[in-house]
Amino acid sequence: MQIPDSARPYVEGFVRYHFWILAAVVPFLLLPMVFAANGGLRQQILTQKASIDSHVAALKGIQAEANHPNDAWVVEVDRRTADVRKEILDQWRTFWMSQQPLRVWPQELGPDFLATIQSLEDGKQDRLPANLLQRYQNTVPEIVRMLPARMGCTELMTDGSEDSAPGRGTSGDRRGRADDTESPEASLAHEPLVWQSDDQTRLFTTFLWQREPSTVQVRLAQEELWVYGLFCDTIKSINAGATGAFNATITSVEELSVGHPAAEESPGGRGGGRILWKVDLESLAAPAAAPEEGGVAPADTAPAIATGPLTRPSHPRFDASANSGLEDTGPTGTAIGEAGAAPPLSPDDLLHEWIYVDFDGLPLSAAALKTTSDATMVHLMPFTLRVVMDQTKIDRLIQDLAANAVPIDVRQVRINPSRDRGDASSVLGSSAGFDDGTSGDSSSRPRRPYDVRVELRGTVGLATPPNEAAIGGEPGAENGLGGPS
Repeated sequence: MQIPDSARPYVEGFVRYHFWILAAVVPFLLLPMVFAANGGLRQQILTQKASIDSHVAALKGIQAEANHPNDAWVVEVDRRTADVRKEILDQWRTFWMSQQPLRVWPQELGPDFLATIQSLEDGKQDRLPANLLQRYQNTVPEIVRMLPARMGCTELMTDGSEDSAPGRGTSGDRRGRADDTESPEASLAHEPLVWQSDDQTRLFTTFLWQREPSTVQVRLAQEELWVYGLFCDTIKSINAGATGAFNATITSVEELSVGHPAAEESPGGRGGGRILWKVDLESLAAPAAAPEEGGVAPADTAPAIATGPLTRPSHPRFDASANSGLEDTGPTGTAIGEAGAAPPLSPDDLLHEWIYVDFDGLPLSAAALKTTSDATMVHLMPFTLRVVMDQTKIDRLIQDLAANAVPIDVRQVRINPSRDRGDASSVLGSSAGFDDGTSGDSSSRPRRPYDVRVELRGTVGLATPPNEAAIGGEPGAENGLGGPS
């Protein structure tokens, strides 16, 4: 574009000083636009605020009205509450029925015994007659002797006396020399699995009763046998196809315990020398609020969380004299979570001491079992399983336990733990296999390069009979369902 010579000086001046010219002009153009926009936005804010304030005032007016009639709201809340309760009860029934295959009483007890048990579960009877209690007392040792066969190993149970011989057979293991345990061919002479005789005897003696058991004792003992059978079947399934100790996944079971023997005094690292949760440290560091003179401690004062070992209460089946009857048992010690001594419990109540735990792994006393919400729909029975196995198959063992129809929650996995000897010796340190002199039998097991000792701890979730009253409803016919009480 051609610029006339007369206008050229003005154009050059504008180009040279355009910044200062625009700096003086632009504010006069933008400020009116900004003020106009702010005014419109402020007006919209005030309008919306006035609308909100009016709605809040209306709600406060309704809230302040005394005896405001709202029957429709009450009816709707009751309807929805009933729907939620029904859904919970249906899920509870489904959970209970899913474990029906587990709750099968042994046929060896006789058809009349099984018919009476069915009457108990239907709520038509509340106890077993004396003759059936005596029959269970006499028959249960033979039922316990069947567990090793279900696991796939030889029965080595004794009554614990010094002159008693192992159960119904020999160890089934050749006593090989230490120099031939490395040979797979020599390992063919060893059976695939050995359940240590000392642990078999420990289990067996807890079912030898000198006096007639009660109905509660029979039902709780049978529940334990169902859980023992569950683990025996799982171990046998994992070892399926093994032709000798050289190719078995699990070659030795050193401990299998459920219920009271498996309950921990220091669950989840609550003992000394373990890691403490932050809330535990804070509770220990916080000073306790002193009550006023003549008064009581403030209601909002949080009790200190016990992080030390718990005191294991006595149990008529698992104390120092496992064969003793229930008549000589006395009151329990302090219940968990209580400051003073618990009141004396009945013999049947004592049978419930520390056989279940809550969701944190803390053992439940008999008194707490009746009141804690953790035990309403499911009883968590603790277990301990310590085996010698191929370390490359540990994940399969945990997977098989988790895939069981009955919920099995593995909470602790320990590799090469010491066997209560106070040292950290590895199971691979024995030149004669895994027999370290504490196994209870003299059979030598073959040593394999990948074998480790594995200890699993956790819980087995056992369904309780559905009870509508426990979730705030009216008691129904489902209360007649059986199960240990």
